[in-house]
Amino acid sequence: MKKTFHNFTSALSHAEIIGSFILPERLKEARAQHASGSIDSQQLRIIEDECVTGLVQQQKAAGLTVITDGEYRRSHWANDFFYGLEGIEKVTITEGHLYQPQEVMCDLALLSRKVRYNPRHPFFSHFEFVSRIAGGCSVKQTMPAPSQLFMTLKSHNGNILHYYGSDDDLIYDIVDAYVMTLNRFYELGCRHIQFDDNCWGRFCDPDSLDRLIVDGEDVTAVIGRLVDINNRVIDALPDDMFVACHICRGNHHTAWSPAGDYEFVAPALFAGLHVDRFLVEFDITLDNNFAPLRYVPAGTEVVLGLLASHYPQMESQQMLAESIAEASKYVDCDKLGISPRCGFHSDEALALTWQSQWDKIRLLLDVAGALWKEPVAVTV
Repeated sequence: MKKTFHNFTSALSHAEIIGSFILPERLKEARAQHASGSIDSQQLRIIEDECVTGLVQQQKAAGLTVITDGEYRRSHWANDFFYGLEGIEKVTITEGHLYQPQEVMCDLALLSRKVRYNPRHPFFSHFEFVSRIAGGCSVKQTMPAPSQLFMTLKSHNGNILHYYGSDDDLIYDIVDAYVMTLNRFYELGCRHIQFDDNCWGRFCDPDSLDRLIVDGEDVTAVIGRLVDINNRVIDALPDDMFVACHICRGNHHTAWSPAGDYEFVAPALFAGLHVDRFLVEFDITLDNNFAPLRYVPAGTEVVLGLLASHYPQMESQQMLAESIAEASKYVDCDKLGISPRCGFHSDEALALTWQSQWDKIRLLLDVAGALWKEPVAVTV
């Protein structure tokens, strides 16, 4: 088990954002211009730099102590990281169906050869840029979990048998590529990694779980394998690399898994994953069950994802406080924090606006200041 060196040190640090922010209109326009050939990659990079700089300044002004680059340089929360590894290629499909009845066009991550570390992964320069302008704030580097890559390749029918004789061989290379990538981030000064992992929703939803069983899946074995993949990476990292895991249920309305709680996966996931902090999504408009948090080891922090990140309606401070109080029956209150459920950016035409995401952040900070007894000054 890794040692925990970072923890909540102030009221402000109990409030955290997940990672992504809504793209500013200027960046949306620049991406469209780049796609049409009106501007080149260097011009797009300059605009990205300016937008990221502005976002960092706003996060600092708001009072956030852990900041990100907003994932402004990504077109997809997970695939851009995968494409940066050796052996993963982007394949665009222009017809067919994924989660919905409509025809779709999307990019898939498929194997083109064996998975390898890429010393020129573009996320390295992204991190370096934010680090230079972060001031005294901690920079959190988000990325999809190793288990997410494994499940993505499996679900996308990612040519696995062309390059690997078994899943174990593929997992070995995924773990090796991740460890080398994270060690490079460490060399660049990164001490805070967040794995985003949406593998778990299917095990929480009773209908999805039933389908897996009907299909002949050994669900317990699958869950154990996913935890093991992540732990093999985490356990190979330096002790002072702080590792968090966001248990993602999704902002995409067709892939969201709201049904069910974490009870089925909690013994393996919460008790078994070697992280310093969990970020766990809950929907306080439903009858949430915080009891699965009893499996979280003493000393491990839990950030409660209580604020909806895909619509602008503001949650009640009283309801948020009551949810935190309920969760504190299972995790020490000093080890709890509060966040949105997911990142603010979505590829859907959802109702959240640029300003409403900051209203949500202001609410987070106000609640943290009230519950953990420090004043919060928000200037955004």
